[in-house]
Amino acid sequence: MNARLASLKILAERWVERRPPDFSRKRFLEFAQAIYDYYPGFTAINWIDPQGRIQWVFPEWNTGTRHRSVFEHGNTGYTRAFEKARQTLEPTYSPCLTLFTGGLGFETFWPLVYEGRVQGYLNGVFEVGRIMDACLAKDMLEDFWVGLYEEGRLIYSSPRPIKAGHNEDRVSASCAIRLPGRTWQLILQPRPPICPPGAIWNLPFLVFGLLISMALSLLLYLLLHRMALFREATDHALFQVNERKKAEEALRENEIRLQSLVKELEGKNAELETFVYSVSHDLKTPIVTIEGFIGAFEEDFGDRLPQDGRRYLQYMSDAARKMDLLINDLLELSRIGRLSEKKAAFPLQDVVKEVVSGLTRQIGEKGITLDVQETLPFVYGERKRIAQVLENLLSNAIKYMGKDNPSPRIEVGVKREKGQEVIFVRDNGIGIEKDYFEKIFDVFQRLPPAKGLDQGTGVGLTIVKRIVEQHGGSIWLTSNPQQGTTFFFTLKDKE
Repeated sequence: MNARLASLKILAERWVERRPPDFSRKRFLEFAQAIYDYYPGFTAINWIDPQGRIQWVFPEWNTGTRHRSVFEHGNTGYTRAFEKARQTLEPTYSPCLTLFTGGLGFETFWPLVYEGRVQGYLNGVFEVGRIMDACLAKDMLEDFWVGLYEEGRLIYSSPRPIKAGHNEDRVSASCAIRLPGRTWQLILQPRPPICPPGAIWNLPFLVFGLLISMALSLLLYLLLHRMALFREATDHALFQVNERKKAEEALRENEIRLQSLVKELEGKNAELETFVYSVSHDLKTPIVTIEGFIGAFEEDFGDRLPQDGRRYLQYMSDAARKMDLLINDLLELSRIGRLSEKKAAFPLQDVVKEVVSGLTRQIGEKGITLDVQETLPFVYGERKRIAQVLENLLSNAIKYMGKDNPSPRIEVGVKREKGQEVIFVRDNGIGIEKDYFEKIFDVFQRLPPAKGLDQGTGVGLTIVKRIVEQHGGSIWLTSNPQQGTTFFFTLKDKE
């Protein structure tokens, strides 16, 4: 019994030592499940709020006491025990009484105090009959009557009592069981088939005395053995608690170190953002100067230039614009994961419409048939970034559709695969060789056919992959040359 009470003490200390504290129902049920399974004899383990109302119970099927107030109990000893725990902030024990759940037993109240404030009370419920059934062997009850008294009151009697219970005329043995706040008197008396009345002063009585001595010795051995097991279990529990304390101390140190690293990383990110903006500005300045002088040169001397001269100026202007696009793409790539907006759930259908609306001219110029699935799901993430993924994939599909495609077509939809929604963008364009399936996601990597088209910077798919992975998803593709390509990607439902 003392081991069960010690387990409640360990649970109470373990609960309030966590920083920050976690007085949650889930944590209570996990602790209660472990104690209930390891120490048979508990009738229930409850959580009582500071006002004295029973909020959580374990086992959970035991709903008779849930949401009841301790002050609804008719026994004043019960309410006095709770009031004493509330005033002294020390564990208290009720006398044996009729429990809320029925049956005779007692309850204990353990205040949980954090930073000088009572968070609630841990309530252990013990039915005497259940405790005795867990401790006594069935064979012993066949030959002996067992009675348990508290302050002269019979609180437990084994099945098939001997008349009115303990009879002073019969041979019996007794011992005191000391528990916190109480002392129980255990009476052991042989049943009539072993010790009939009137047979005390004859030879059979001597034989019986020997047998009863052996039985008591065996009982004492069993009790000592069980006490040793309880001590071993308590020591093991304390060892586990100490090991867990060490682990939590190491975890707290790691958390402090991690917070320091996070602050340092935030500072580095701010420095990097400043550096990126500075570099992009410094790189764009000569580009703007070059384009400005090209424009001025054409305006002032364009009528004097031969055809080759005008073509060279156009090459220079195109190269400057391409350099500007490349700088913008690299700047955008560096921002992914560092600068982000708040994630939320939004309809994918609306984002697809916005992206398609911005690409209407390119789609119309190439005569592409666009097929968008009618019912697209809600997705979770940064709306702007998801729109950027779809825009880059659709732009690639349009760019690399092929000049001689008789019926260009692009499809956007969602399919369910292995319990997860997979978004896809499919086209029937020039396709991709299998050797390039991984390379195209690397920065500045472009397919040989794409290089001939002189379009793109080689950063678009790198941006797409970075955004998808930043959202906890993955991206892959299937393709056959001259038959088209399908890009698939997933997004994590929630954080």
